[in-house]
Amino acid sequence: MREKTLSGVILAGGESKRMGQDKAFMLWRGKALYEWALAALKPLCNEVFISSNSDPELFGGQNVIADRFPGIGPIAGLESGLFHAANSSVIFVSCDTPLISSDLFAYLLEKHTGYDISLAAHNGINEPMIGIYNKSVHEVFLKAIRSGLHKPPAVIRSAHWQDVNIFSNLNFFSPDLFLNLNRPEDLTK
Repeated sequence: MREKTLSGVILAGGESKRMGQDKAFMLWRGKALYEWALAALKPLCNEVFISSNSDPELFGGQNVIADRFPGIGPIAGLESGLFHAANSSVIFVSCDTPLISSDLFAYLLEKHTGYDISLAAHNGINEPMIGIYNKSVHEVFLKAIRSGLHKPPAVIRSAHWQDVNIFSNLNFFSPDLFLNLNRPEDLTK
């Protein structure tokens, strides 16, 4: 088994407007949503942060980092995660995708050669909050934020990036792999 030299960041700083309350703590199949992401990252990462502006005490002793630029959306979580990461590669995952697996991230890492950012993609859709980012792109995100550009896809396109297509023939694939829980009714899926 190779030495773990990866940072992981769970993006849990959203306003959860559609959920009506902080979705990181919503229970799905008996576990808080952030715990599902934590379980996917722990086998691969020697450090894991939860990017959240909620009270850190609520995360049961986990490493919580707040946005350095609050109020500008998910780009703030990406920037903060890149800033705090000790390793040269950072796995990002949103807290509302509980079926994402360690195997998916291992596959993305295998394909993450020669790129600054590698995003999971499926059915013609890429997932900017599920991917591998080199810490070196921190400056790209910081510069974008300071210039008023707060849309992650636009910033990602300014770096050397790729989509890594996730096909149904991969051994870790499931039709619900990218299940996204945003509303209370989604929790019954």
